[in-house]
Amino acid sequence: MTRTPTDRAQPPVYGLDHSAYRCRDAEQTRAFYEDAVGFPLALAIHIDRHATMGEPFDCLHIFFNIGSCDPDKPSHIAFFEVFNHPGDNPDELYKKRRGIDLHFAMRVADHAALDSWKARLESKGVEVEGPIDHGVLRSIYFHDPNGYRLEFASAEAKEQQRFREEGAQARQRMTQWTKWKRTCHLQATA
Repeated sequence: MTRTPTDRAQPPVYGLDHSAYRCRDAEQTRAFYEDAVGFPLALAIHIDRHATMGEPFDCLHIFFNIGSCDPDKPSHIAFFEVFNHPGDNPDELYKKRRGIDLHFAMRVADHAALDSWKARLESKGVEVEGPIDHGVLRSIYFHDPNGYRLEFASAEAKEQQRFREEGAQARQRMTQWTKWKRTCHLQATA
């Protein structure tokens, strides 16, 4: 599956390759993603030099296969466990966040698949919220051992139709939001 950017002169984008985050402990993270969730560990690389700055930097970079529309080209969720890095504040790096602050959502086929994932996660001792009906999709939410919020989402025909209908009004709603926000800001500073 390919997607063409709005500028048709640009080459196509093929969806998510990987999304990367920091982790407290690579083995604890592996146990969660591979043993509890069931995503296979796809890669583990020891990095001893920062890729862009060139400074000494010890970390393990791990990847888990989360699937994709093309089984020969999977997407991944990835993590870095950084060893003994000065200036890192673990309280800030790994605090549990609300869903609107940061989350990683993965699509599943339908609501039955969503229910199946919920049952699996709960059987592994993972606390799960939902399913929550958002109108344009249905979701379950849970946290990994690093505090990151994860989501499994499904959209069946009725929800996909609503997404298309709501999407047709996206530009108009952006304009309305910007106007409303500016008006509120002006009233607050007056």
